[in-house]
Amino acid sequence: MVFNGKSLILVGAILFIFQIANFISIETITPELERAQVLAAIASLIIILIGFLFKQFEPLASEKADLKGENKFLFAKNIPEEVIDELAWGSEAILTSTAAAAILIHNDGVNILRRGITSCKEFKPGDTCLRSIKDMKLISLANTKFYPGRDEFSNFCADIPSILVVPINNKAFILIGGWSAKCFTKSDEKWINNWSKKINNIFSKNKF
Repeated sequence: MVFNGKSLILVGAILFIFQIANFISIETITPELERAQVLAAIASLIIILIGFLFKQFEPLASEKADLKGENKFLFAKNIPEEVIDELAWGSEAILTSTAAAAILIHNDGVNILRRGITSCKEFKPGDTCLRSIKDMKLISLANTKFYPGRDEFSNFCADIPSILVVPINNKAFILIGGWSAKCFTKSDEKWINNWSKKINNIFSKNKF
């Protein structure tokens, strides 16, 4: 049984009912028994109160966005076979094992791969993407609704709720869009960040 807010409220209510039923069935009431009953009632009410607090602060699951675009797999024709094999495997793994809806890989001014829900418009990196490769640091936009620079990504996937910008090197990055806000976990970010390092090694061995 998973103890969330609702289950705690249920457990507290059951205990409270049991202690009332027990109190009613007792023939002789002593001061010790009265104290025990009061403590049991207080404990039950505290459990119920904690349940309500848990329920209040439980995060609501974000709804999946209705993204506009076609599900495609597009890649540059001049990519070496070793590179495209790795990019195809990695992008498929991200789309199937995380909440990702769209992936774009940009290298030296060219969008070399687009997969998932794609836009027919040409994507050009703006301040956020350029800052990511300059600092060589992953940038997570958990909720693009509140991000002032969200227009940068309109040609990537319109109205995408969340975005990861993962640098590969100072000329390349991975852009990943999620189906809903706050949908990427720290484990997702760590795995994708490690994959970007593998891509960088492959890029350094294959010039294109």
